Amino acid sequence: MSILEEYEHTSDQLINKEKSHFTIPSNTSQNIIDRIQEVTGFSKKDSPITYLGCPMYIGRQRIIYYSQLVDKVSEKICGWQAKILNFGGRITLIKHVLLSMPIHIMAAVSPPSTTIKYIESIIAEFFWGRDQDRRKYHWASLETMSLPYEEGGVGIRRLTDICTAL
Repeated sequence: MSILEEYEHTSDQLINKEKSHFTIPSNTSQNIIDRIQEVTGFSKKDSPITYLGCPMYIGRQRIIYYSQLVDKVSEKICGWQAKILNFGGRITLIKHVLLSMPIHIMAAVSPPSTTIKYIESIIAEFFWGRDQDRRKYHWASLETMSLPYEEGGVGIRRLTDICTAL
């Protein structure tokens, strides 16, 4: 603990032990975990740990780590009433609100392609609308919709392209 105390003394900042956690492999013995908790005062937290809104994990990416992002986009759409919005209003909301929501996470980490495709399908469903529990027919593919106006699209950027650029 002398390193952390030295940091506190040098930086004049205090470490909040209630907000601080540590993560170690799952096959670590309970004695070692208890000793680390005793020495540091930190609690053990399983992977993934969320830091500044981004999941931090050890090992392979899992879709479930990005479920908060998908839920955030879905909740935002649920708050809007697509039936009373015309296509121009929906395009504006998609371009300026929905496509900006995952930018921070995509800049920091690269989400799995299945998560990005799922968010794109949610956005396409919002654009075309729903009838009760049935989705409406999609008159154009997402690839066509992502084209500029001059080329017959509506100018919606694809999340896969944004993720590749970042």
